[in-house]
Amino acid sequence: MLTENFDAGKYNITEYSVAPKKYGLRCFAVLFPYYIICVAVYLSQRDYANIFATIFKPTFLLELFILMFGIIIFICIALIAKAVLLSFFSDGKSDSLKFKIIKEVQKPHCYLSEPIEIWEYRVCLIVYIFIAAILPYMISLIVGDFMFVLASFISAYWAGGDIWLLIALFRQKGGDYIIDFETFTLYRIYGKK
Repeated sequence: MLTENFDAGKYNITEYSVAPKKYGLRCFAVLFPYYIICVAVYLSQRDYANIFATIFKPTFLLELFILMFGIIIFICIALIAKAVLLSFFSDGKSDSLKFKIIKEVQKPHCYLSEPIEIWEYRVCLIVYIFIAAILPYMISLIVGDFMFVLASFISAYWAGGDIWLLIALFRQKGGDYIIDFETFTLYRIYGKK
């Protein structure tokens, strides 16, 4: 549904934005407890020697290169899944879909040029968070190498903004509409009066 269809007489329009520095702090506030929990879970299944063995392996740099490539693949898959869901939920389908790399936070971002319902947007965020942050960590637990845990933390960094946005949307009604813009530090809510 195009933004022209949202009459100010029928909807309360509220715009939210966050400065890039505050965005970084909010992402850190969201991710720091996640990292602590992940390390605690990992250490409950492994010992400390595994962490140091990972760092001092002779193949450390090769593993690092392979894992960085894996992170890029996970982020691309997560972004594609989010884009598919966003276009599925929008009226304009893939014509409404936009991609951008946000320079301030060096992250890829996909967004719509039209609002969708908040519950639909939450589904998109949850799928992105699962693929970009949780799935790599689950794989790292299966593999058992701490290098994979570190790679999952880097991957989770890209989902930090989406985790923060998902938390921020808890107070909103699922039937309201949301549109985010070229940066996920700025979004607008169209609440029904």
